[in-house]
Amino acid sequence: MMKKSQKILCALCAALMLFAAGCAGVPIQRESLRIVFEGMPEDVIQTFDSADEAFREKRFDRAMALYESILELFPSGRVAFLSHLKRGEVFIAREEYTRAIEELELIPDGFEGDPIHAETRCRLALSYSRLGMNETSEDICKKLLSGKVPSYLKPEIESLMGDNLAESGQNRAAFDWYMESLKSRPGTKLKESVKKKIEGIIADGLSLDQLQKIKKDYWWGYPSGYLLYALAVASCDIRNLEKANEYLRSFLSGYKEHPLFEKGDALHRRIAAMKLVDHCAVGCVLPLTGRYATYGNRALDAVILASGIFDPGYGSPIQLFIEDSKGDPDTAKEAVRRLANEYHVIGIIGPLGSATAFEAAREAQELGVPIITLTQKENIAETGDYVFRNFLTGDMQVKALVRYSIDNLGIENFAILYPDDNYGTKIMSLFWDEVLWQGGQIRGVESYSSKQTDFGKEIKALTGLTLSEENKTSGEKLTPIVDFGALFIPDSCSAVNMIAPQLAFYDVIGVQLLGTSIWNSPDLLKKDSKYLEGAIFTDCFFPDSAHPEVRGFIDSFYVACGREPGNMEALAYDATKIMADLITKDHVETRDDLKDSLSYLEDYPGITGMTSFSGTGDAEKPLHMLTVIDGEIVQIR
Repeated sequence: MMKKSQKILCALCAALMLFAAGCAGVPIQRESLRIVFEGMPEDVIQTFDSADEAFREKRFDRAMALYESILELFPSGRVAFLSHLKRGEVFIAREEYTRAIEELELIPDGFEGDPIHAETRCRLALSYSRLGMNETSEDICKKLLSGKVPSYLKPEIESLMGDNLAESGQNRAAFDWYMESLKSRPGTKLKESVKKKIEGIIADGLSLDQLQKIKKDYWWGYPSGYLLYALAVASCDIRNLEKANEYLRSFLSGYKEHPLFEKGDALHRRIAAMKLVDHCAVGCVLPLTGRYATYGNRALDAVILASGIFDPGYGSPIQLFIEDSKGDPDTAKEAVRRLANEYHVIGIIGPLGSATAFEAAREAQELGVPIITLTQKENIAETGDYVFRNFLTGDMQVKALVRYSIDNLGIENFAILYPDDNYGTKIMSLFWDEVLWQGGQIRGVESYSSKQTDFGKEIKALTGLTLSEENKTSGEKLTPIVDFGALFIPDSCSAVNMIAPQLAFYDVIGVQLLGTSIWNSPDLLKKDSKYLEGAIFTDCFFPDSAHPEVRGFIDSFYVACGREPGNMEALAYDATKIMADLITKDHVETRDDLKDSLSYLEDYPGITGMTSFSGTGDAEKPLHMLTVIDGEIVQIR
């Protein structure tokens, strides 16, 4: 049978092995401990065993109670020392570091020569470190290292020194201590932990100069591969691409099995892409001569203002390269190619027209250059993932109008009166589909010639007056049948000014008039505006907005250009500002960077509203709902 003193020795050695595994998180080979407690009762040894088992199973309350019962029997001496240490370990496991310190400080002087004294002081240093008291922890560690420290504990103390220095921002010194910890041959878990800290410091905690100095000492072996990769990244960040490539060549040729090899290869390809572009060069393709020159030059004013190139107070790094599309698709295509290959632009703004925008978008997609078009061309953003559009489309407008009419005005039945030109036919079809999609009904649809001035025939057809006239008796007054709550008229201000009085003439009153952004003009109110009171239309830009950003844009634009901007200028301004801000604030370096940043753009605070790009590249933004009140256009949402 094992002697009682031998059983005590085995129990205490097992307990100390558990301390190391539970607190340091690593398997530790301890020096043999020759602690003999003559006369300790068998039941006390069993209590230690039960407490150790509870600790191992993380039943901390049970373990604490058992250690407390031992302290009641042995309030002083080595057994008490061991119990206080073990209770301190429990508090550390619970992350109750203040209580751990209180418990560990209960151990009196006189045990400095004991084999587990260093363990206790190490746990005390750890607790101070976790509380942010790094200097106190550092002092304890230094004192321990200046004396005789058990070999199993040395790497842990050195690692803790590194933790304290890293916490206080001294990453260079922390790196040295972590490397010392590795040299002291830590256990597997501690070794893995220390390496992660070293790699983290190399990746994010050292300057280029510090990395270069460390590399001289660690030009082979661990962590030289991490240093080479970090040096390449740091050189790339300051756009020293040649030096970055030099580091990468060494890394890729000598570290093919390195965990960062794939990232290094990707960085090598990225640097090649960076060399192809000037990351501050932005191209612009607009019709500056020809049929659409007026619109192109208006948009160009906004593009220049947004780029900030003539604002000395802004200090914009953007370089703007402008090409005239002349309103010609082939010219626009060639302009995109020239901007990409000769001027190495990172992105392009424009063009305007449908045909020119389509050709420019196809060429930009082919060359892999992000382009933000300013056109209503249907499905243009579906050309590819490099093609975006920031424009007010008919689809956006009808969705907003129908949703507002149904949800806010409670209208369910609609009629449409539209011109039989391309615009009118397209918007009519979109509106009809959207009403049905949102659960409404279309009660009547009539078209008219764009040259027409008398709309009586169409109004009668919408309201049943045509049939009534055929069947009326002499002297009978005909009453229109108005079975719709809103009438949608997708036409210009001049047409609406003629239609509205004629509706009143035929007693079609109390009907909500709805229109698109082309109503949003002072010309809408040049004639008798009483017939348009309460009419609702939509737009993405409202010059009389109370928002300070809009007022600031209008004031800046007026100072720069001597006129007030319209929605064309506002949209061009936002497109350019979005691209410029992504380039200067999001560290965009390549065309793919810009493409990705545009794809993930969400709620950009533009002049035309909070702008996001959908999965198809089309801008999404809440539109303004405008109405006429007392002869003035006002914003209702």
